[in-house]
Amino acid sequence: VQLTDAVEPWEDAKLRLLNGAHSAIAYLGALSGHEHVHEAVAVPAFRAYVEALWDEAQTTLDPPPGLDIPAYREALMARFSNAALMHRTRQIAMDGSQKLPQRLLAGAAERLAAGQDIDAMALGVAAWMKWQSGVTEGGETVVVDDPLASKTAELLAGAADDQARVSALLSLSAVFPPALAADDRFAVAVTGAYLSLSQNGAVEAARLAAE
Repeated sequence: VQLTDAVEPWEDAKLRLLNGAHSAIAYLGALSGHEHVHEAVAVPAFRAYVEALWDEAQTTLDPPPGLDIPAYREALMARFSNAALMHRTRQIAMDGSQKLPQRLLAGAAERLAAGQDIDAMALGVAAWMKWQSGVTEGGETVVVDDPLASKTAELLAGAADDQARVSALLSLSAVFPPALAADDRFAVAVTGAYLSLSQNGAVEAARLAAE
């Protein structure tokens, strides 16, 4: 039990800071035509967005002794910016339905329970939803590599507009816990972020979410 108690805070920090930001920037970057993570975080709006996402996520953490959150964030940004790593946005975007709950949704639920906003987290979720369309902002058709790809495609095909698309995807109980999907604050935040992606594009949507 002591081992579990010691490991869990470290795992939460990794999932919500490293993995959560990696996924969110991968979707935003892939949608806007950036092949690699280091290219995406070189865009000032995306870099500011990652910092805003970390600001939200770190309020949900109980840092274990020995974890310096500011230093960890600095190290993560250096990693994301490292061109030698060649982290491909589309590769990181794979299997998002399996990753979203631990990386973004758990933290979003905790912030909502505490009465806090989730602007940055909501944009990460909306970017995943947008990626399910299989089309980039530049109009390129892409393969959505995800166990639920056929289901998300079916749901999106039956939706008439952006609001309906978000509602349809929120019905995926394999991804969204019913209590979270039914929370109006969550639905409103994600719908607003999705509309921002449609109307403004990923870069401007990220800038607005980081404000």
